[in-house]
Amino acid sequence: MTRFSQLFVRVALALAILAMVAVCHADRELVLFSGNLNKVDAASWGAGTAELTEEETYLEREVLEVGTKGFYEGARLQLKTPAAMSAYLTDPEKSFLVLIVKVHQEEVKEPERQMGPEMGPEMGPEGMPGPMPPEAMPPPPGEVRPPGAPPGAPPPAPGHPDMPPEPGMEPPMPGGMPGGVPGEKPGEVVQEAPPPMVTKVRALMVTDKGQLDSGAIDILHAEGALENWYTMVIPLAQFAGEGKDPEAKLQDIALFGNAQEKFWVATVKLVAEDDPLVADAGQQRIVKANKPVQFEAKAQPGSARVQYCWDFDDWDGIAEDTLGQQVTWTFPEPGFYVVTLIVTDRTGRRLPQTAHVDVKVEE
Repeated sequence: MTRFSQLFVRVALALAILAMVAVCHADRELVLFSGNLNKVDAASWGAGTAELTEEETYLEREVLEVGTKGFYEGARLQLKTPAAMSAYLTDPEKSFLVLIVKVHQEEVKEPERQMGPEMGPEMGPEGMPGPMPPEAMPPPPGEVRPPGAPPGAPPPAPGHPDMPPEPGMEPPMPGGMPGGVPGEKPGEVVQEAPPPMVTKVRALMVTDKGQLDSGAIDILHAEGALENWYTMVIPLAQFAGEGKDPEAKLQDIALFGNAQEKFWVATVKLVAEDDPLVADAGQQRIVKANKPVQFEAKAQPGSARVQYCWDFDDWDGIAEDTLGQQVTWTFPEPGFYVVTLIVTDRTGRRLPQTAHVDVKVEE
């Protein structure tokens, strides 16, 4: 065999391997919507609305405008052909629903940093902060408590009143009274005022085996977002419901916001990764004001080239306060803070991951 023939064989083999890798990758990414309705039909859920629009665009593509009236009414994407979920539900810890969304913006005013209820023993063994009781901390990501539930109350069971109903059905509310929350007098119904803009979204995946509910997911207003479009990476392990059967077939995805407003969706897709990035910033903390505090992110598996970005409050969006796996920060004033860690792949091959740490700063 001549040198030219050997070179030709090597190039052909390399191209074949690359093609196999591309096919495998394509099998682990299911793009349901990205500017067109080739794979889905847009429909309403309840009294919500869904339609393509050019008033807002993403990378010069049309986007889906969702009219929502809260977590029970919004938009539905109906798959023209049900999709197998085995590639994603076999290992939900490594699979994600990815949404690219945009919401109306308004000026964010920094709230007063008030000291709240006691969060637990000041110090634990070896001078480390003690655990905080559940009633003092916000609910974990994905947990939605019924309106009027006291802090620390257990979340509703999956598939019960907190689950969005089928279109046309009015959601049951606490006390069994439709359309509102109980008032002080028997039979009195008090309507809750919705927030002025969408700050959280909720995704509901409907399969032939049951529903999967993401719960309320915060929209992180990160610096550097492309024209205020934000990427939301939601682990499938976070979804609750009866549909976590690897043999399930996806039929619909419904999207809701927490306000009577509009928001826009540029991309809806499912992604499974063999080695996803890890975002872990440690446990909740009790620290002192004006004292340096060290934070350390969990290392990545293998030799991933990543960037660790830290933001030390979430009042005015997620900014880049400092970078590094190990960082030191000083909180100037007492109060409650939410520290956000965003881990990104420098090569852009893997999805970014986010973690939050609740910190109480004392005088």
